[in-house]
Amino acid sequence: MGGISFTAHVSNKKSGITSKAKLEGVAKHNLRKYKSEEYSADNIKILCGTENLVEDVKKIYHQEFDDVLKAYNEKQTRADRKIDNYFDHVANKEQDMAVELIIQVGDRDFWKENEDKIRRAAILYNVLLHELREQIPQFVIANTVIHLDEDSPHMHVVGVPVASGYKKGLSKQVSKRKVFTKEILSDVLQGSFREFASNKSKIVFGEEFREKSKGRNHDLTVAEYKVSQENQRYEQLREKAEEEELKIDLLQKENIDLEEQHDFLANRVISRQLACNEVDWQIEKAKKERDRLEECERMQNIRLLDLEEKSGELIRKAEIAETVIDMMKSAPGEEDIRDRLSDVMYENEKLREENSKLKELLNKAYDFMKQFVVDGRNLLERFLESIGQAVEKVLCRINI
Repeated sequence: MGGISFTAHVSNKKSGITSKAKLEGVAKHNLRKYKSEEYSADNIKILCGTENLVEDVKKIYHQEFDDVLKAYNEKQTRADRKIDNYFDHVANKEQDMAVELIIQVGDRDFWKENEDKIRRAAILYNVLLHELREQIPQFVIANTVIHLDEDSPHMHVVGVPVASGYKKGLSKQVSKRKVFTKEILSDVLQGSFREFASNKSKIVFGEEFREKSKGRNHDLTVAEYKVSQENQRYEQLREKAEEEELKIDLLQKENIDLEEQHDFLANRVISRQLACNEVDWQIEKAKKERDRLEECERMQNIRLLDLEEKSGELIRKAEIAETVIDMMKSAPGEEDIRDRLSDVMYENEKLREENSKLKELLNKAYDFMKQFVVDGRNLLERFLESIGQAVEKVLCRINI
């Protein structure tokens, strides 16, 4: 069947707005005053009224009934027959205090194929709102909202049905029965108004409405409409649930892989921690060995300085002895000088032997120091460097 679908749903029975609580419930739904993952307050458009639907309805009550209420109360001779607040009065009578009209152009399949035209729906619904006022003026509209966050964009119209000509009570009263008659439902909503909407749909979407089903002169009630919407949503949720089950299966498999990877990584972490502990122990051991070698180096430096000092004394004594020998050669006749020379030569011999032993000990000390390496240099190199620095300091002091 070609063409676009059209539905106009009037609140009735269980969906009727017969109390303040039900009116507040409609306000919460229409204006997205509650949290939901399915709906978005950013994707609704208010065409008429404000974000406070209840106050919008009260405003219509004041606008339409304050004058007739005043006139009615002035005629009453008994105080108990007077009505203080007509809004509260109607709300307490369990009658339809307001009516909700839901208009939808295009079904789920149409909008699934024409997602790029969703914003045009707002244009069409705005035109239909003005026409609705013209064709049913007794339905005084308080608040109108377009929902663009559902599968099928639609318009919620909440208003007050105002009927006139009453001889008892207020001359003008709230009456859904007198405003939404069978003639209004069939001849207007499903007649002239539907035809007007179809013509505008052809302009906006390039397509007219499909023909009405035979044997029906009006569409579903709001309750029936909401049931059909819930059925559609159920199918969507069921499909979504199946997709989620597949995702869960995949996630469980991925979780098993992740657990295996976690165990592997945990073992690697433990191994690395043990390796780090071993490295720390080796570093600490190396530091202690370095400290020991540095202390050994310091003691060897002190000992070598002592040896160098003694070696220098012995060399100097030998030089003095040689000088004495030369002096004796120039005076061979002196008996006491020869005796003293003999003593000196003997002493010199002893000094040479001691000097030789000291040099041998010094060479052994040098060889010993070469065996130890600290920071890439052996102890002998560091010792000789320190001796050179000490000599430079002494020479600097002498020059000063």
